[in-house]
Amino acid sequence: MRSMYFRFNAWIKGLVLLIRPHLYLGFTERLNLFFSNTIGLSRWIYHQEKAGLNDFYSGHRSGDKREQLYQHVINSQSIQDQPVDYVEFGVFGGQSFFWWMEHNRHSGSTFHGFDTFEGLPEDWGLGFKKGDMASGVPALNDPRGKFYKGLFQDTVPGFIKQFPISANKKIIHLDADLFSSTLYALTSMAPIIKPGDILLFDEFNVPNHEFFAFKVFSESYYIKTKLIGAVNDYYQVALLITDCPGL
Repeated sequence: MRSMYFRFNAWIKGLVLLIRPHLYLGFTERLNLFFSNTIGLSRWIYHQEKAGLNDFYSGHRSGDKREQLYQHVINSQSIQDQPVDYVEFGVFGGQSFFWWMEHNRHSGSTFHGFDTFEGLPEDWGLGFKKGDMASGVPALNDPRGKFYKGLFQDTVPGFIKQFPISANKKIIHLDADLFSSTLYALTSMAPIIKPGDILLFDEFNVPNHEFFAFKVFSESYYIKTKLIGAVNDYYQVALLITDCPGL
């Protein structure tokens, strides 16, 4: 019976590929992915415990809420005076990067910011094109920090190889917007993350990008997380890594 099923499955699959469905259904591909990821995002939100800071559903987005989330992370995780390794993917003008430097003054903390500083490497959704959101490398006067200019694929591998083994809690801030960039950043950081580290997302509820990258990453690496806080209806999210088998 099983062999018959496999033969029938192979025959159907071959027939579907033979008729080249992309020629007349290709226009639905992105839309189908959007619906699928939106359902996945809805399911993920439904299964989250109500965190100490969670404004869902507010219907009102405010940039000030991001800093409220950052402060909630610091308070709830008791890292006011603890050394951290802060790694940010997508620096732009450096607002969040410098916020964290100012709110964690421990001499043992390190701050690393990755960005092309030449804008998006590819189109993002309908509103942003390749090259949008370009910004010069911000001036940095704190010796604890460093910026890495270029594509993540060019700058991150060397960083990972030289990253020292540290007991510091890592705060990994994902603000690269794109699915491809976010997934690359997450998978690159996989060898050095551990339970207790924190993931921050800046556009988490964009179904086909940061959420999709997180979904693929967490399912591929069997990463388990716990919601620390969410603002702007899950646009910005903080997650505590609770389990990462084999890493």
